[in-house]
Amino acid sequence: MHVGRSYRLIDFALWSRRSVIYMLVVSLLAIGVYHIPGIAGFSVPWPVVIMLGTTVSLIAGFKNAQVLARSGEALQLFAQISASSRVWASLCRDFADPDTARALIHRHLAWLTALRFSLRRPMPWETMARPSNAEFRKRYHIAEDESSLQTEIRPLLMAEAEMVLEARHPAPQVLDLQTRHLNQLFKESALPPQIYGELMKSMREMHDLQSRADRIKNNPYPRQYAIVGTMFVAIFCTILPFGAVPIFADLGKSGAVLGAATIWLAIPFSTLLGWMYLSLDQVGESTSNPFEGNANDVPISQICRDIEIELRGMLGEPNLPAPLPATNGFAT
Repeated sequence: MHVGRSYRLIDFALWSRRSVIYMLVVSLLAIGVYHIPGIAGFSVPWPVVIMLGTTVSLIAGFKNAQVLARSGEALQLFAQISASSRVWASLCRDFADPDTARALIHRHLAWLTALRFSLRRPMPWETMARPSNAEFRKRYHIAEDESSLQTEIRPLLMAEAEMVLEARHPAPQVLDLQTRHLNQLFKESALPPQIYGELMKSMREMHDLQSRADRIKNNPYPRQYAIVGTMFVAIFCTILPFGAVPIFADLGKSGAVLGAATIWLAIPFSTLLGWMYLSLDQVGESTSNPFEGNANDVPISQICRDIEIELRGMLGEPNLPAPLPATNGFAT
């Protein structure tokens, strides 16, 4: 997630430069076709371009509104995880003996670790592998790329680590171990009934948060809407220069300052307008998967590290891990 004042225009232009190159090529092609003998004067009627542009605007706006809601839900989800983690740690610290409290809180940290590694795994529909995103990712780093679940979870779970690592879905397995431990403590009368009930409510909430995170991760923004929107934007941007060229050509014939050279103004104007549409679609597509690690995604690594620092501090542990700083203005 970008946490600076704003993106610099040059950064955004470099990220979306392939759209500019495409529009330049199509614009030059439109001018060339306009002068080819036999089909000289070929163009697309401007009212058709306007109608299609209006339709594409509505589709792109709908898509980006839905993507923004999806991203907002993901951010709200981790805000709830932060709040639930504080409640969990407070109950464990205040109503369980120190060793039990440490085991319960460390297991909770193991769940957070397994959750973020699960959310960072690549999916077929995600956009991180696209050249523009892969190139931009060199500006920052993802903590999960520099470590592994095995390395981070073993110190937290000790003997239980292998059982979790062998599970198909490690994060729900950690929650299952947590529930078993709570039930055992209740049977041994190591927890007051009221506190056991509150902790079980927290466990139900953790399962709900896990399911919501899995739903966002495992279910892409509906492909039928995403593909149709991208196709319509591409079609509009392709025919746009063929509608703009004759307009500028007529301006040259009507005595414009540049004369016959006025037709070449179709290139910058078509490129600018097409770049706006293509970039809008590119932004929406790259934001639709809020956990993969793009520049605009939810900074789950930083959030989980902040939770870990806070919970370990509640246990009074020394040598707390350092916060994850933003790199070049990007929090991950």
